[in-house]
Amino acid sequence: MKRCVLLLSSVLLATGCLGQNRPSPTGPQAIEYTDSGKRGERPQLDKDRVEAFGFQLYWDSPIRDEILTSVTVEGDQLYAFTKSNRLYQLDMHSGMVNWVFDVGLPLSFEDTGHPIAEWKYEVRKGQKYKEYDEIFFVAKDHLFSLDKKNGSEIFQTRLSFAPATPPRASSTHVFVGSWDDRIYGIRKDAPTIPDWSWRTRTDVVVKPAYYSPTLFVSSTDSTMYTFDAATGRKRWPFKTGKPLRSAPLVYRALLYLPSDDFNMYVLDPNDGLVHHRACVGEAITSDPVGIGKTVYFGTKTGMNALTRIGPMAENKRKMDHKLAWTRKGATQVLAEGSEDIYLLEGNDQEGTSISRVKLKDGHFRDSLPLSGVDFWVTNPFSPRHSDRSQSLRGGMVILGFRNGWIFALKETATIPGA
Repeated sequence: MKRCVLLLSSVLLATGCLGQNRPSPTGPQAIEYTDSGKRGERPQLDKDRVEAFGFQLYWDSPIRDEILTSVTVEGDQLYAFTKSNRLYQLDMHSGMVNWVFDVGLPLSFEDTGHPIAEWKYEVRKGQKYKEYDEIFFVAKDHLFSLDKKNGSEIFQTRLSFAPATPPRASSTHVFVGSWDDRIYGIRKDAPTIPDWSWRTRTDVVVKPAYYSPTLFVSSTDSTMYTFDAATGRKRWPFKTGKPLRSAPLVYRALLYLPSDDFNMYVLDPNDGLVHHRACVGEAITSDPVGIGKTVYFGTKTGMNALTRIGPMAENKRKMDHKLAWTRKGATQVLAEGSEDIYLLEGNDQEGTSISRVKLKDGHFRDSLPLSGVDFWVTNPFSPRHSDRSQSLRGGMVILGFRNGWIFALKETATIPGA
């Protein structure tokens, strides 16, 4: 297969509004923006080069007169935060802005990739009206709650502690870790004073996980603590050999716990039963991401794919897993395609690229060199999902630029009718 090359380049301004100055790459360019990007000019796209790599421009969206500081996916929507301290919600299908909320304070934990938490209410039997879904985030020392649909403020409260993690929500509470070694549970209907807290032996620095009725809190004291989320009553702990600096993930009714002791633990969230332990030979440095049947997680040297082998046999309590492959040099999962997974590789100094590898065995298929993109977004949706609304979001690589533009490139094979 002929190797297709995409180059994104920029001549960045000395004023810093688009980042520090970097040399432009040489060779043909498929996306380009120059110093006119300061005024929000659209990066130019060479559609032929994009399509040669197997993608099409799905949509592009400008947030006028704004400088972006983060772009993330939470739930089924895209969120962008700006230097003027505004939060925008964008539709993932079209890039259209649904609403904007003037926060007035800088958003905290933008570098985690998940500064925003969502709570989606299920419709209960006999319930006449569905409750409004919510999102939560921390800005400086304030906790905000917004209506997910229209962006209206539900509550805002100043925290009585120094927050150390993004929030996590349940149907009744919001949970935030603190630099005083504690996890705090805050009632949605009375957010002024924490409802309960628990002190670990050292810092809690990663977002907790939730699986009703249990909250999972990783601590740098090498222990994952579990609590009854509503009451704060301590349940069973799980101890590892080294600190826990990456967030736990509840995915498809299993708990994935990354540790500095080189292991990814797969646990039963109800009782802590170990389903599997994958040793990768070095500390896990990124939060796990679940897409399809696979959980992806990173170390200093690359990305790993841990795949479940199922369904679980009737006479077994454990779900089998296997470490399907490791891709050296990869730093982030970007999106899943119909047959491939797209990974970010490299860095700003040495150059970045999108690598295309086979889902099944990690076999390298192609590489797309690029530079000049400011925000890479992990898209957790699979194009093979049985829910059509979710499958349509799969196969999409989202690129953010500080000058206000966001591009969505979608794998051609995942576009209906393509």
